[in-house]
Amino acid sequence: MYNLIKNKQNFLEHSEQEIEYIVNGFTQNEIPDYQMAAWLMTVYLNGMNPAETANYTKSLTNSGKKIRFNNLNGPIIDKHSTGGVGDKTSLILGPILAACHCYVPMIVGRGLGHTGGTLDKLESITGYDGFLSVNEFQKNVIESGISIIGQTNEICPADKKIYALRDLTGTIESNPLICGSILSKKIAEGIDYLVMDIKIGNGAFIKNEKEGTVLGEYLKNVGKKFNIKMKYLITDMNQPLGNYSGLLCEVIESINTLKGNGPDDILEIIYHLGENCLKLAGIDNGRKKIETVINNGKAYEKFEEVITKHRGVIKSIKLNPTSKKIIKADKEGYLQFFDTKGLGMSIIELGGGRKKIEDLVDPNAGFKLIKKHGDYVKENDAIAEIFCSDSNKIDAGFSMFKKSIQIINELPKQYKLIY
Repeated sequence: MYNLIKNKQNFLEHSEQEIEYIVNGFTQNEIPDYQMAAWLMTVYLNGMNPAETANYTKSLTNSGKKIRFNNLNGPIIDKHSTGGVGDKTSLILGPILAACHCYVPMIVGRGLGHTGGTLDKLESITGYDGFLSVNEFQKNVIESGISIIGQTNEICPADKKIYALRDLTGTIESNPLICGSILSKKIAEGIDYLVMDIKIGNGAFIKNEKEGTVLGEYLKNVGKKFNIKMKYLITDMNQPLGNYSGLLCEVIESINTLKGNGPDDILEIIYHLGENCLKLAGIDNGRKKIETVINNGKAYEKFEEVITKHRGVIKSIKLNPTSKKIIKADKEGYLQFFDTKGLGMSIIELGGGRKKIEDLVDPNAGFKLIKKHGDYVKENDAIAEIFCSDSNKIDAGFSMFKKSIQIINELPKQYKLIY
């Protein structure tokens, strides 16, 4: 392993066997954390070429079970987002695609850094079991058209272990490592089509359109090697998506959106992603189909079915924080969200995310935006409400939120929602 670290430091290419040795050795505890951390940092700094990335992806996939669906009468598709604050699109789009006669096997993650995790949001629902066996997951997809689980030890266990180490060693933002982590799970879940939602801006891991395009092309080229038809879209994360960010509050906003009462920005993103998913799978008139399943209640029915099949209790979905605080404007002017990442960190301060892997999260933690980027405010106008279940945490969340916004004299730069 020492020699392989030195080789990568000197920009030498790893062979397929060497990558397999690294991935399997670490997964089986034969390579210690400190050597794996050194290798990850070297890849973060020096990169891997597409052939190495494909071999890395393959090794992650082969570390666990691979699901195969046979003779289904519809496309098998998934959508994946690179993450952001208030990004609840998987909770909404998955049931919509299932209601449009697609099969959606979704393997989702926990919160990472300042971005909320779809699994944490689902687990804020009483009883929701995000770790069904592979067989139960497969059965749910066949019967309901959709199932949403976390990464179990059966699927890509190597990625699960490496992902945790990347989070702790500052090696998240590496295209080869991102690519391997995303695509290994997608290959393992047995899909034919994938739409990537690449978020860019001050609340995303990826800062601008150029970086987003580089990652998108990288994913597309590696996906091709595994026969996954893929499209990537670039959307905005310079401010939180929707009005609510947190855990249970995002589930409630997702339900409202599935019932046709969602905020405009979420609906626009959902129609954009959904149309592209259906078009990629060869289904025309996507927007009309999405509108139909929202209006006739089929999309929300699918959501209820997912929760029930995962042993979640629909009636328990009620927000019940014991501590609340209003954030007010301290002067007149235009509201600017210049640090959306900081807004995400305020949720962690409130208890809605983890500082350490073993931390428990508070399902009632989060915030509601009363005003959004570019809105004109007067002194003492309410900008947002923050809430959680621990009165000792509310002040730290308040302070982090306040630091992440400013009020300025002129209209700030307006962001496009879709690039």
